[in-house]
Amino acid sequence: MKERAYVVKTAGKIAVLQIEKSPACEGCKVCAFKAGKSRVKVKALNTAGAQKGDTVIVRAEKDNRTLASFVAYILPVLFAGAGVLVGALCKWEELYIVLLCLGGLALGFAAVFGIDRLLARSRGFGMEVIEVCGCAGSEQTDRNINDHSEEQNGKDV
Repeated sequence: MKERAYVVKTAGKIAVLQIEKSPACEGCKVCAFKAGKSRVKVKALNTAGAQKGDTVIVRAEKDNRTLASFVAYILPVLFAGAGVLVGALCKWEELYIVLLCLGGLALGFAAVFGIDRLLARSRGFGMEVIEVCGCAGSEQTDRNINDHSEEQNGKDV
């Protein structure tokens, strides 16, 4: 999905953008608008070279909430389960098994943190600035975005 945004600040190849909620945002959920809020600030990979104050077109990748949920919730539980399994197979006392479980859980959360940092650096937070607009009120840009939004209605974006 493509959307128009305003560049709040830039830092290297990352831009902080402010996006206004549009009707197409209801089914998307990539930007995670809070209930009752009409604006959201997001980080995006700045491949177009936008500067602070520019109006830009940003492209959002497909939402990967299922994968994110697996990484955030299931991975630590798997590590904790592995700790319990190792302790049980070694026939250690229950206290040591509990400690291995807690250690596995901590290791799982550390893995989630590391994966999050790695993906944030390599994928630009799931959004990418693809075009810098000439001015904030560009009719052609608005028309292109609206045309794209109408094409995407009813599709999983």
